Amino acid sequence: MTANSGDKTVFDKAGCGVPDAYPAISAISRVACVALNVPRVFVSVSVGEDDDLRSFAGMSKRDVTACAELIVPEVNRAGILQIGDIKNAKRVSLQKIAAGLKAVRAVLAVPVVNEHGDTLGVIAALDTKRRRFTVSDRTTLKDIATNVSGMAGLHRAAVRHQVAEVELKDAMEALPDGFVLYDKNDRLVHCNRRYREIYKESGDLRVPGIKFGDLIRQGVYAGQYPDAVGKKEEWIAQRIHEHQFPGKPIEQQLPGDRWLRIQERRTNTGGLVGFRIDITELKRQERELSRLAWTDSLTGALNRHRFLELAEAELAHSQRHFRNVSLLMLDLDNFKMINDCHGHAAGDHVLNATCKSWQNQLRGRDLIGRLGGEEFCVLLPETKGSDVLVVAERLRQITEQQKLSYDGRAINVSVSIGTADYENIADTITSVIKRADQSLYKAKSLGRNRVETSTIEA
Repeated sequence: MTANSGDKTVFDKAGCGVPDAYPAISAISRVACVALNVPRVFVSVSVGEDDDLRSFAGMSKRDVTACAELIVPEVNRAGILQIGDIKNAKRVSLQKIAAGLKAVRAVLAVPVVNEHGDTLGVIAALDTKRRRFTVSDRTTLKDIATNVSGMAGLHRAAVRHQVAEVELKDAMEALPDGFVLYDKNDRLVHCNRRYREIYKESGDLRVPGIKFGDLIRQGVYAGQYPDAVGKKEEWIAQRIHEHQFPGKPIEQQLPGDRWLRIQERRTNTGGLVGFRIDITELKRQERELSRLAWTDSLTGALNRHRFLELAEAELAHSQRHFRNVSLLMLDLDNFKMINDCHGHAAGDHVLNATCKSWQNQLRGRDLIGRLGGEEFCVLLPETKGSDVLVVAERLRQITEQQKLSYDGRAINVSVSIGTADYENIADTITSVIKRADQSLYKAKSLGRNRVETSTIEA
């Protein structure tokens, strides 16, 4: 804060929230000097706790402090202070003013009152000569005081607005989820730190003023959205539509198998607020629960219900696109003997180890399921004829060549396999399984540990 003397007008702000907030307050003392034809004027107004506005002309800051300490109590007591010649004042309190303000002879001071009638401070006109202040002088000073009150109210509102804005931004930064605000033209207004962390691959692009469509497009080309790979324009159009017409929450995948739940709502003014909630752990748990619900707990193969469900869908897909599908039925030979001779724990060990050896030989898109006991089924998309026999023979050999043991005792294992192809559009997964099962029965009948196939006449 600075203070000047002489004819300069000075605005002194003690602790107010806006730096040099009010040039109009600063000029008010000079206006009052001219309007009342006095050399000195000061304004002292409280606009809040530890927040004062002062304006003075023709005085030093030190003089203002002294004047305020002497004059303000008198104004608070009497409502208005008018002294034509302070040197002749008889009241003790006025004599103190005369002693403290040696260069001042005449004083006219009125309170600054807000719209609720509360006194905010004082405006005082000081003359170095004896002066008879008129009714017009009092009216002029009261009018100026009213203007000061309005300025103080605007200042309080500005400070409250600034404080509220800071608190709101602090609150948004403290949110554990990503938060974003767009205006009615879909331009970014604000996003918090967590939001920028979530979209780290394109965080530097998320600056106020950027349009949502531009942001999404740049994010796609920065590799932010794995789902957009291979269909960029289609994905961008879909995401912009979801943003413009927000409804139910949507899920979004990010690099590193991270997942978000996006919740967006339009505001009354047409803007948009959005939250980005990290659901990566939830998705992991969902996948694990699905795996447990869909798989056989002993072998890790699909359970019967899930296998048949997926196999039916794969067969329907192959029928629509005229693609081949083949199926293997596998049954471990003499498995009851393994259980009888080595115990059921050994039998479980054989099932687990053998199934894993098969899984290691299959493609990622192949399906393997445990239908029950020691019986398994494998579905091979886009495979037919001799290729199916190659796969089946490889699985048979892998099974036979295993070096399995339990409790130090070796266990010999073999498997019989029956195969069947999808033959015509009338086929169902049930009919294909039935033919593969017939082939399996044939393999068992012919001595086990072998592969047999089944076909139907065209």
